[in-house]
Amino acid sequence: MDNFPRDANGYLKVEVWKLIEEYAKTNPNTNEARSVTRRAEGIQYLAKYAGWVAPQPPAPPSGKLRNLAEKPVKPRFLLTGKSWPRQGGEASVCLWEDDKLAAMSLGIDDNCSGDVEFWKGLSKKYGQLNITWNLVVKGIDTGKEANAGTWNFWRALTKEGYHVASHSVTHCSDPVPADGWLGYDWEASESKRLMDANLDGFVTKVFVYPGAGVGAFATPRKHVEIYRQAAGKYYAAARGGGAFGINQANMIDYLDIHSTTGGVESLLSDTPNPAWMADQKIKNLFDPNNKCYRGWANIFIHFINQGKDFDTNPYDIAYGKLLAFYNDHREDLWTGFFDDVALYGQERDTATLVTDEASSRKIALTLTSRMDPSVFNYPLTVKVRLYDTWRSITATQDGNVLPVQMIEYEDHAYALVKAAPDRGQVILMPK
Repeated sequence: MDNFPRDANGYLKVEVWKLIEEYAKTNPNTNEARSVTRRAEGIQYLAKYAGWVAPQPPAPPSGKLRNLAEKPVKPRFLLTGKSWPRQGGEASVCLWEDDKLAAMSLGIDDNCSGDVEFWKGLSKKYGQLNITWNLVVKGIDTGKEANAGTWNFWRALTKEGYHVASHSVTHCSDPVPADGWLGYDWEASESKRLMDANLDGFVTKVFVYPGAGVGAFATPRKHVEIYRQAAGKYYAAARGGGAFGINQANMIDYLDIHSTTGGVESLLSDTPNPAWMADQKIKNLFDPNNKCYRGWANIFIHFINQGKDFDTNPYDIAYGKLLAFYNDHREDLWTGFFDDVALYGQERDTATLVTDEASSRKIALTLTSRMDPSVFNYPLTVKVRLYDTWRSITATQDGNVLPVQMIEYEDHAYALVKAAPDRGQVILMPK
């Protein structure tokens, strides 16, 4: 436990500001000093929510889950190389989209609207990379916080096809109940409400826990589980921080998904420092003898000064090298949006795939999962062994045409079909 003044439930008392103010007097260029000058404005913002009551999230359908909330203590399934069904009509769910060997996702924390054009340029350079911006909503549209952006700005970005995630309302800027702070449920649910209301059709499905810039405001250990429960009420998944950036594919904690920013250099190094990060080398994604084989590398970054620091700041240089690594391994890596990878993983981990009919005239499959289909609507990639006489195919689900790709392995034909669970029977037929 830290030495900051807290009540019996672990929440900060207003007296914490005396300690922060004393520190700020002798350290004027710190987050503590900035928080002192912004405190009155923050109290005024929080006052708008007096009497706020946490909304009740909609219950998932019977037998379905809002998220995989449990912390895995053992692998959910046996991890192997790529699966190749042996008989015509046999099928399996691919570990990652398009049967890629491993997954990677890229994120920008704390809005950083001034850097967006630079990142969009990099995205195009690397073949339209999927990048997620993690938004702190309190400063949006106020004009008072540099790089917070406007709702029009973020709405336009989502219309271009990029994704955003909630990074809370206040980013731990004043978690003091006496100042009007309403707690973790409010940070989670209100940020989602504001984003969904202002982004014109974009549905916010994932949460990114904030890390405090002021030491006194860091989430205390006894509250970590409370924050986790709050995220689990309103979101399909949530991302944590820390040095671990690679998630084991069969042991993902979907309410504390591993990620890294400062550890990017160690991801790329053959001799990581500290040595305990050896498992985090990104090339381990391709090593069958490593526990991170076929895993999910989830990496984020913050402000990059409109790209001006990209060739000078060590973290930014490392991030650039990471993109080059992706470019060299793009055939093996699925670089999906953070929310899409999180949805895919949970659907996959709970999926059931049944071959209903297999003949030279038709293959019929039923794909289900335990996840709430109103939220988990991302298509899984299903690999189907075709009959050797099939030269081209059509794929439909409940009458709707599905994306399908024919591939060959050891002189046999296969189809990669993208189908969402619980959306009806999948039918493959030769043309």
